[in-house]
Amino acid sequence: VITRERSQRSDYEAIPKAEREAKLNKIRHYTKLTKTVLKAHQAAAYTDKMFDLTGQLIEMNPDFYTLWNYRREAVSERIKKAPEDLKSICAGEMQLVERAFRKNPKSYYAWHHRVWIIAKGTTDLKREVALCTKFLGMDSRNFHCWNYRRYVLMLGGATLQDDLKYASSKIDDNFSNYSAWHHRSFIIPKLLDSVKPEEIKKLVDEEFELLKQAFFTDPGDQSAWLYHRWLLGQVVGLGVRAGERCISSTIPKKFIVTSKEGQIKILKQEMAMVEELLEIEEECKWALLAVAMLIQGLRERGAEEEGFAQRVAKIFEELLTLDPMRERYYVDMRKNVVDSLEGKKT
Repeated sequence: VITRERSQRSDYEAIPKAEREAKLNKIRHYTKLTKTVLKAHQAAAYTDKMFDLTGQLIEMNPDFYTLWNYRREAVSERIKKAPEDLKSICAGEMQLVERAFRKNPKSYYAWHHRVWIIAKGTTDLKREVALCTKFLGMDSRNFHCWNYRRYVLMLGGATLQDDLKYASSKIDDNFSNYSAWHHRSFIIPKLLDSVKPEEIKKLVDEEFELLKQAFFTDPGDQSAWLYHRWLLGQVVGLGVRAGERCISSTIPKKFIVTSKEGQIKILKQEMAMVEELLEIEEECKWALLAVAMLIQGLRERGAEEEGFAQRVAKIFEELLTLDPMRERYYVDMRKNVVDSLEGKKT
């Protein structure tokens, strides 16, 4: 105990006195400002002084949601009194948010405030896209920024084609960027609704080719495999059960390939690709799972081949050996696959 106390005292004393005092002064200053602003908030005081103080506090701590609420009330009052200043007021708020990002670029409240301001219709949307590109250059997995980028995209800040290219560039930088793959799942359905019918096949083929590159580059990364499942669900309905009640936005309104022959062709194409990968990466659990799902999809469409049942049984035996930590998951999945196959037989 004595040794621990001495160690703690030594660590404290190791900090220079001037540095300790400077930190204490910051704490005192922050505490004093907070009390002043919260008191003004209770009194619904929207003075210039309080407006400046909330800005200072937000820059110190952008995760203090009460400050943002107070700030929005104050902004609304300013716009009400001087509607002609709407653009300059909004510009000032956008600058405040950018300064808050320096403290915490993943602050929920700062991003929410930016969405609130942009909804007022005075913001340069192309600049917002450029800002997102800048932030994602510093942290390509900042999901707050990706979400905001999608919001700006919906408002017309960029074309779907341009943003699909941007997502491709982020994936080229790092195939394990799940946020970039998810961004594609947002763009692709909207793009399919806008392109000509003859362009759809080209778009789908390019997606499968991109996935193949990802699989052979880093077969153990789950990001591309999860996107592969999603894409197969969109294209041929793999894993989508008819008649099931589902509110998920990922369930397609209609499958891209509707004919049974076309669906079987794509499933066989993907099965051959994954089997080729397994010749190199025999213990890739994601590839094994993909084969089991593809076999299930083929059998459900009447494309039974000799040895399918044995292959599925062997796959789950391998998965239970390779990944025993997820034993119950594989047992449950095996039951679902087997039940589905048995149901097809009967």
